[in-house]
This record gives sequence, structure tokens and C-alpha cells, in this order.
Amino acid sequence: MAKETPNHSYQRPDRGAQNWHIPLNENFSRIDTEVEIKDAAENLNQYQPKEGAKFLATDSRRIFIGNGEEWLEFGSAAGRARSVSLAESSERATVMSDGTFVAQPGQLQDVIDTASTGSEFGQAPVQTVKMVSGETYEVSETVRLRRGIRLECNGAKVVPTGDFNVFELARDTVLIDPFVDTRGKDWSSTQVVIGPQNVQKLDTANRAWVKDAYLLGDAGKGIGIQFRGGSKPCSMQVANGTLDGFDRAVDFYAAGENRGPQGDWSNGNQFWGRIQDFRIGVSMRSEGGAVSGNTVRIQTQPDPATSEWLWKMDSDPRDSRGDNKYTMTGNTVMAYPWDVSIYENNNPYYSEGDRGAPFWFIGRGRRYGNSLLDMSGTRGNQYVLNNADSPDRNGIFTAHGGFVVGTTDFETNPAYEQNDSRNWHYQSRHT
Repeated sequence: MAKETPNHSYQRPDRGAQNWHIPLNENFSRIDTEVEIKDAAENLNQYQPKEGAKFLATDSRRIFIGNGEEWLEFGSAAGRARSVSLAESSERATVMSDGTFVAQPGQLQDVIDTASTGSEFGQAPVQTVKMVSGETYEVSETVRLRRGIRLECNGAKVVPTGDFNVFELARDTVLIDPFVDTRGKDWSSTQVVIGPQNVQKLDTANRAWVKDAYLLGDAGKGIGIQFRGGSKPCSMQVANGTLDGFDRAVDFYAAGENRGPQGDWSNGNQFWGRIQDFRIGVSMRSEGGAVSGNTVRIQTQPDPATSEWLWKMDSDPRDSRGDNKYTMTGNTVMAYPWDVSIYENNNPYYSEGDRGAPFWFIGRGRRYGNSLLDMSGTRGNQYVLNNADSPDRNGIFTAHGGFVVGTTDFETNPAYEQNDSRNWHYQSRHT
């Protein structure tokens, strides 16, 4: 009795069996369909697209499946297939053997959309899209990272052709080594937005992560990185890198008035790296939602022609604060502030003869528990301009000296010359 192979059920006729050629010919017919075809992509149309046949492009590792009439390019990670002609397929993304999509200039958003699984981290594999190292990608609209996408910029440079946000990250996305250049352009938008409008809540379990950003802009123009709480919270997100230029280098922004549990707040986010040539180094502002618990660790280099503030917490924009819910609390900036005398050139609160321009502005509203940790060990509270309604526990601290309020058990003189006549810069409301 004829036996069958275990995986594909090919028939193996017994020795001396009658009509043995019939099952063998059936085997060959099936093999011609079931065995993978390997050839260069340009030779795809030389092969018949038999139902279920598989073609592996040896030059690009792209996969095609036949449906009896035409070849379908199959993206297994994206979970979908589409009909392509040979001419069209030559312009599509390269899919590497490990499933990574490689997007050429002009393809970036299309490839991101194709690769996106819509999945969440921990629930399904993330899909990697890689740009071509050394190439310049001119983009004519915002590049939107879809859920489940890890974009490796890989040394490529991104240049927008108009005034719009360059990258926007929804939940479950990772942006690695973004190199964006807006210098010399009439540009006022944001290079990287974490939590754009109309996205779901960003939190620890649904991260948007920016690694090793290298963002270049003109001093005083646009925003480098923004943690945006808007239609949903932006919470516990992380970014790091080098930011050179900008009106606001790092921006924590509550873009709406919803102060509910799932409101418009920007809180618990982190940035670390180097910033320079900014008007405002660390910006915190709100339309009503809380901006709280954010942490920044930076080295800063101001620009003589532009820089006004190292850290600016904007005043409450509302005429009435009767509900007493608008807050900027518990934010911490750890900074090594180089060349703070440069702020004297542009800071509106500096007057000649004063000890120095304030470089931290605390605006009107509920502001308390905010701290600037001076890693140079030389700055004091006279560098704070404090107009808060709740001024308690806002201040500059240094490991080179300080004391615990309410006790004399811990007290050391600071490295800077102590000024006992005022707690803050003399133009503060709470002197």
C-alpha cells in the first residue's frame, strides 16, 4: 500500500505497483506550486501565480503569494496582502529577513502605515521601520507614528518642507535617533510631539518613547520636544537627546481645560540631555489641566541674542481661579546652568546693578513643591521670580549647602553668598 510523506502527503508508491507514474506526476504538479520560488524581484512576472504559490525575492526578501491570477505582496507583520504590479512593487518598502521594513525617501509615511499592526506592547510583536542612513528625507506633512511602530531613523536627516509638526507619536510607539533640521526656515511648529491631538491616553503601559533625539532649529523659533496632554493625559512618558535652538526647547503643555481623572494633564514625564540656544529652556504651560510631577535633567547653554529663561512656568491663563484646581506642582529640574549671566541680555526682570537676572519664572496660579536642583552648586533663590498664589516650597537647592525647614539639626552654608534680605528675586510678589 502506498505511503504518504508526513508534512505534505506526497504519495510514495510501492515498488512494482501498477500505474506508479500517476501519483508521481501528481506529486510533481503539487511541488511546482508548494515549493517556494526564489529569484530576484524583477523576475517575478516570469513565474505563474498559481493558487497558493510563494515567491521570495532574493534581493529584497519581500514575499509574494499567488492567487491563481496575479501575485500579491504579503506583509506578514502587517497581517494583510495587496495586489501589486511589478513596476509598483519596485517602489515599495524593502522587507528584511527579520521582518524589518526599510523606507526609502518619499516612502516614510506609507511604509509606517503598511507596517503598523495596531497592536499594543506586550500583546503582539512590535514592527520596526528603518530609514536609510545618510539620506535626507524631505517631508511635506507630519510623520505620524502608528501604534506598534518602532521607527529607527538610523542617521537619516528629516527636513520639513512647510510649517507643521514633524513627528507625532501616539501610544505604543518608539522613535529612535530622530535627526530633524528646521534651521533657516520660516518654521514655528513642534519637531516631536508626544501625545498629539485626539489620541488615547499615554501612560506607562502604553508608552511613546523618544531615544537620543538630535534636533536642530533656529534660536527663538518653534518647539523641540513637547509632552502634550490634550484630549487625553500624557503621563509617564520619556525622551532624551540634544536640542539646539528653539523658542521652547522642552515643553510640558496641558492643552485643554479638563481637570478630571482622565483630563488634559501633562504629568510624570521625563526628559534628560543637553539644550542650548533657546529662548525658554524648559517650558510649562496650561489651558486649565495640571502640569505636575515632571522631571528634567539637563546641561544648558543659553544664547546671548535670545535666551530669557532657563525654566518658565507660565501664569494661569484664566481670569478666575475660584475652583483652585489649576496646578503646577511637584515639578523638578536638575540642571547644570552654564553662563547664567547671558540671561541678563534678554530677561525683562533684570536691571543693571542687581546681583543677576532671574532664570526661573514661577507665574500666577497654584504653584508649590517645585524645585530646581543646581548641580553647579552656586545659585540661590534670588534667581527665582516667584508670583505664585501658593509660594511654599518653591526654590533652588544645591548639594553644596542648604537646610531643612523647621529644624537646625541639618544646616550647612551654601557655596554662594547667602542673601538674607529676600527669599526670591526682589521683583517677586513674595519678597
